[in-house]
Amino acid sequence: MINPIHLDTDEKYFADTDYMSVSRYKRLDKCEFAGSLNTPTIVTEPMLVGSFVDAYISGTLEQFKKDNPEIISSRGKTKGQLKAQFKKAEGICQYIDNTPTFKQFMQGDKQTVMTGEIEGVPVKGKFDIYAKGIAINDLKVMAKIRDNRGNYINFISDWGYDLQMAVYQELAYQNTGEKLPMFICAVTKENIIDSLIINIPQEILDDKLDEFKSNIKRYYDIWKGEEQAIGCGVCSTCISKRLDTPLISMWDLMSI
Repeated sequence: MINPIHLDTDEKYFADTDYMSVSRYKRLDKCEFAGSLNTPTIVTEPMLVGSFVDAYISGTLEQFKKDNPEIISSRGKTKGQLKAQFKKAEGICQYIDNTPTFKQFMQGDKQTVMTGEIEGVPVKGKFDIYAKGIAINDLKVMAKIRDNRGNYINFISDWGYDLQMAVYQELAYQNTGEKLPMFICAVTKENIIDSLIINIPQEILDDKLDEFKSNIKRYYDIWKGEEQAIGCGVCSTCISKRLDTPLISMWDLMSI
């Protein structure tokens, strides 16, 4: 079993430049040029809300609060208390504890790191919940999981979580010899909390792993500066580099 000793803390994991990650892959897939830049990740409040719940599940919430003092109000009547969004995150944690099926899917080893090779490229992954011999479960704190008509949103494909789980399954298989079921455990930040446990079919995982394999070598070489990145032309990074205004026909707008 591969033992990534040098990735044993969050700081080391995210600072590592030896292994390709799914998040790096997705940035390059969105735009090779923008994804190749080593721009720092801007931590937003919604990201912190998700991290708050992750820390609770992992049993590291008190350390998370110490590391992120900005989540605590520093003035007025609420001084010393959690800010509103993080009180909501606290409510999500209580919801998970009081919802038997969801709580069951949160049982297992937390934030398990595994590494491997895919198409000759070193790849790393960190599993939210690794239930040995049973499943790999990934916790997602979402704005919502239904549209205004009450229909489920396919946020798994929209955010590339199916590809993420395909890679995680492959890393676990390389390390353990077991091809485990993969689940997305989604809970919302709405006033009335909604939740779903979603199994990803194996045929989707197989297709997404093939997609990852077809691109990973090029993306890795771009990341390492050995291949020339091609900009998408439409993301904010590409637009910021544009030297002139495009001239198009109205037909171009109507064909969208």
